[in-house]
Amino acid sequence: MDNMSYNTKLEMAVEIIAAKIAMHSKKCDKIEDKEMQKLLNERNEMYKGNEIIIDKIIREYGQEIKNDYEKI
Repeated sequence: MDNMSYNTKLEMAVEIIAAKIAMHSKKCDKIEDKEMQKLLNERNEMYKGNEIIIDKIIREYGQEIKNDYEKI
């Protein structure tokens, strides 16, 4: 993943975090939920260009999203 351009990584992270937030919003009904706040904060950090968070989103949440879609 290190040889991928920053823009490509960012585009992937945007799609992954959007799916993660959407999936979590189906489970909770309040934006004050701790997990939702964590996801929203990570999304904000991603948009600020925090490469550690971008990599986390791709590696950790990307795998979760992939596994959830494979169950469908």
